[in-house]
Amino acid sequence: MNIFVAEHHKDSVQCIVRSPDDKTFVSVSAITSCVCDSETGHCISGPLQLCGRSYAMDRQIYGCFSFDRKYILVRSRREDLSSRRAVVWDIARGEKVFRIEGFDFVFIHYGRHEGRIASVHCIDEDGSSVASIDEGPHSTRILIKLWDIGNDISNRPFEVTGVAVTQFSPDGQYLAVGREFENVVELWNLEDGKITHRFLHPPGNISSLHFPPTSDCLMAVFEESRHQCLWRLDTQEMISFDLDVQRIPLAIIHSPNASHLFIARYNTVKIWEVSMSSSNMIFKTGPLTTSSITSICPSRDGHRVLVGSKDGTVRMLNMEDFGSTQPVDVADTPKIIAFSPSGKTVATKPRQSACMGLRDTTTWELVGC
Repeated sequence: MNIFVAEHHKDSVQCIVRSPDDKTFVSVSAITSCVCDSETGHCISGPLQLCGRSYAMDRQIYGCFSFDRKYILVRSRREDLSSRRAVVWDIARGEKVFRIEGFDFVFIHYGRHEGRIASVHCIDEDGSSVASIDEGPHSTRILIKLWDIGNDISNRPFEVTGVAVTQFSPDGQYLAVGREFENVVELWNLEDGKITHRFLHPPGNISSLHFPPTSDCLMAVFEESRHQCLWRLDTQEMISFDLDVQRIPLAIIHSPNASHLFIARYNTVKIWEVSMSSSNMIFKTGPLTTSSITSICPSRDGHRVLVGSKDGTVRMLNMEDFGSTQPVDVADTPKIIAFSPSGKTVATKPRQSACMGLRDTTTWELVGC
């Protein structure tokens, strides 16, 4: 069920990130970013102007919060499209603090570097900076920098070579590195610049890496393949499963017994439960909007999900009971037609029947036909 619909953007919502306490979230488009209340969807700060024009579906746009929720860092393209930048905003004042260049960024919420910003800079064999690790065959060397909030003073703790793809953990403790020409993913600790985990995976090129908000597992998505891998950081166990998630919005929530994948398919959201023994879809929403979903962000417990759409809207969905739902048979899933004004009853149309059903939205029991 919809809790609210926020309409603060004029173009596609390409990223949504929750604050560490889940009380606020930032939604980011190519033009603006907004800091909003998670209960009402009301804009607290912004819209903050990022640039004067939109770059459709720029997958390098995102934001993150400082641990004290006083600042947000928003990454976007430059006007000339040749490099990346990140802008640190003071939320209360709605003002820019400073900007830094780089390819990837995160606020560090862990250890002796807590409160600082980590960034990834890609450099070629000659030591020149390049926009990304996709710029050519010689741009597989990255430099990690740490920045103080409020100024542009940085240091350079370590470098990594032979890099194909990177991803910071949300708490800023790790940098995940997918190796070029090697079937391995490494976790580098930003505290001391050392490798703490090495995850072997079946042959294949990794297209992206994904952490859950709790930073306690890691998922690898492979190019041109339905085969995916997910590792638990505590036990280093690998879950291997088949699921087509290429170039679509997805998010992960990890629990002790299983992980749940929130996957956007056009204008619906599907939830898959993935464990050591099985993987199956356990929930599917009805159509949420007439436009396609471009970003998705669940709460830490998975009970509420923020969904950003191409039409510029952000929806908060209540999915508190999805974990108890039985595996879904897609062919028999009823289509949701409309909710009653009170929200207590929903009209559904079974796919294999000419009869319309009325269901209680709390228990999902059939109350009329």
